[in-house]
Amino acid sequence: MLYLIDSGNYDEINDALAIGAQGVTANTSMYLKNEISLKEFINYYSKKKLNFLSAEVIGTYEEMLSQALEFHKMNNNIVIKINFSKDGLRLVKELKQQGIKTAMSLLFTINQAVAAINAGCDYLFFFIGRNEENGSDGLCAIEKIQNIINSHNYSSKVVAASIKNLYQLEQLANLKIDYAAIPYNLYIKSLSHPLTDSGAKTFENDYYKNPKNFI
Repeated sequence: MLYLIDSGNYDEINDALAIGAQGVTANTSMYLKNEISLKEFINYYSKKKLNFLSAEVIGTYEEMLSQALEFHKMNNNIVIKINFSKDGLRLVKELKQQGIKTAMSLLFTINQAVAAINAGCDYLFFFIGRNEENGSDGLCAIEKIQNIINSHNYSSKVVAASIKNLYQLEQLANLKIDYAAIPYNLYIKSLSHPLTDSGAKTFENDYYKNPKNFI
C-alpha cells in the first residue's frame, strides 16, 4: 500500500515526501485552513514531478469541466478529483475520453464505487473513518471493492481515505489496498514504537562508549 499525504500544509507535505510518501492529495477545506489557493498549491507541487497529485474541482458540470481543463494545462499528469454525483460521473466519462486522469471522492458505498468504475474513474477515494462513525463497516466495504476490481482486472485503483487511527491503517495494508490518503499526524505516529526508541538509544550509547570507534 502506497501513501498519499493528505494535507494542505506545505511543511507537513514536504516532510512526508522527504521520508517516502508517494504523492499529495488535499481538499478545499484544507486549502482554507492553511490560507492558500488551490491554483497556488497545484502550481507549487506540479514543479515537484510527483507520482500522484490531485486537483479538486467544484461547482456545476460546466464549471468543473472548465477547472479540470485548466488544471490539466498546468500539469498534464494531474489527477482531477471529483466529488461523487451524477454530474461527477458524467465529468469522469468526458475527461476519460480526453485522456485526463480522474479520482472520485466521497465514496461511501460499494454501489457508488462500481458506478465510478463504470464511468472510467482511475482512482476511487473510499471513506473509512466517516463510514465507521456512521455505523457502517468501512473496512469490510473497501475490501469488497478491492476484490471486485481484482477479480475483473479493472484498471481503477482504490484509495482509502478518512483514516482515523493506526488500527485502520494496519488493516488497510493487510487488505492489500492500493493507496492510503494518510493525514500527516497519523503518518508520523505510525513510525513510532517504544522498543524502536529504546533500542536506538542503547545502540547510540554503546557506540560512544567504545573508544575504538574514535581512534
